[in-house]
Amino acid sequence: MSNINLLPWREELQRRRNSNFYMSAGIAFVIAALIGAVGWWYADQLVQHEQSRIDRLNQEIVKLDAKLETINGLKGEIDSMKQRMDTITRLQESRNQAVHLLNDLPTFVGSGVYLDKVSLSNGKVAVAGATEAHLRVVAMIRAIEASTWLKNPVIKDIVADAGRGNSVVSAAAKQFGLNLSDFNMSFDVPYSQEQEQNKTTRRGRR
Repeated sequence: MSNINLLPWREELQRRRNSNFYMSAGIAFVIAALIGAVGWWYADQLVQHEQSRIDRLNQEIVKLDAKLETINGLKGEIDSMKQRMDTITRLQESRNQAVHLLNDLPTFVGSGVYLDKVSLSNGKVAVAGATEAHLRVVAMIRAIEASTWLKNPVIKDIVADAGRGNSVVSAAAKQFGLNLSDFNMSFDVPYSQEQEQNKTTRRGRR
């Protein structure tokens, strides 16, 4: 029994242990490499997916920008059309103002008042003329104040025996021996399309 040598058996055991260790380490390395490769591939797929979403979003943004430019262009055209319509409406109302003013003005001018000039600009009427007496102009002012659409009558001045040069009123006054006083006055014509419709409605009811 003393002659049995156990060293070869121990060396074989040690060699097997080393072989198993290296084999386990190799398998672990391969598994780790596979896991790393799978993880890298998955991460790359996520990146590509997000990039494709970003590309689609950018394409949609470009389309929306084009639509917004079209909408802005349409808004500009609409605003231009509104401005033209407002201009036409103002011109129409101005024409109506002049027509109604010419129709109604004789009702405010009493006897003894002679008009030389009547001008309408931006809703303001300027009147120049002559009168036989100051009270005649005062009566004209009161008639305008009682009007349903003429506003803010103001006498700027009345000058007695000022002489009107070559005006028609001056020539008539000299011919008939009238002693006239010159006067200047103004009043507002805040006439709107809605007021015109209301006036037309009132006339229809009559």
